[in-house]
Amino acid sequence: MKYITTATEDAVKDLYYKMGLVDPDHSVDDIAQRLGIQLFYLRKPSFASHGCIYLDPTIPEKRRKEVFSHELGHILYHSGIQLFMTESYRRMQEWQADNFALHFAVPTFMLKEIELLDWNQAINSVVTTFNVTPNFAAKRLEHYEKQIQG
Repeated sequence: MKYITTATEDAVKDLYYKMGLVDPDHSVDDIAQRLGIQLFYLRKPSFASHGCIYLDPTIPEKRRKEVFSHELGHILYHSGIQLFMTESYRRMQEWQADNFALHFAVPTFMLKEIELLDWNQAINSVVTTFNVTPNFAAKRLEHYEKQIQG
């Protein structure tokens, strides 16, 4: 069965290629610099505003890429201040940012290069290769399997 990519997967691949990145071994600091996004570390809940990403420096390294990817999704796809939005619209934006984060932190075009044997091995491979948490890796693999099944 042929894997058909989504618009989000295609956009993420294009973004990685425009940054000159074809492998997952890059820090969020490097990615932010390549995208021209200012990245600040503050001891507050992470957020994005006016083209900048603010990350809590106490976030464990394996979560940092996940949170950065979520906030990047807001920068690329959303505008406005969530405080003034309806709850349903805010939830939709959070869902979109979460979905983007799955694809950006573990891009499909890179994921396809990994041999995924059994479930536990696949999770470990994604954790190690993409520097994400096991929970995030499992979510991404579930999403990937659903895409494969069509």
